[in-house]
Amino acid sequence: MKKIKSIYIITVFLLFIGCGYSPLYKDLTNVNFSISLNEINGNRTINNLIISKLNNYNSSDAEKEYDININTKYTKDIIAKDTTGAATEYKLTINASFRVNSNDYEREFIFRESFNMKSISDKLEEQDYEEIIKSNLINTITKKLILQLSLVE
Repeated sequence: MKKIKSIYIITVFLLFIGCGYSPLYKDLTNVNFSISLNEINGNRTINNLIISKLNNYNSSDAEKEYDININTKYTKDIIAKDTTGAATEYKLTINASFRVNSNDYEREFIFRESFNMKSISDKLEEQDYEEIIKSNLINTITKKLILQLSLVE
């Protein structure tokens, strides 16, 4: 049984090497553009997280500069309750719209990320967990935006 498992692992490894697999978000730090944030509307907490992530892409010697308007919306919906009517599971959703303008480029990107979160009896711990989830969802959204901008020629 152990021999079959090792053969399987080696086969999967060789397939990844041979097919030219590379991680999607491999090297998004070495981009050659700068981001300038103009209008920012929506959820303040979400916007502050996005701004902190996008401020890493301000370079004075970049080839291109993108002006971006941001509009965000955060919702926390109850998707399950117990027999007493107390919430047992929530759906956290972040909608982010980015209007990107440049000298020769204009486009709107809309991203939606969600996560189902179980309720925790300790409300302070639940709130901390919710903040971690928000941060992770924002990381995903900003990486998707940077990827899209890096593909623009």
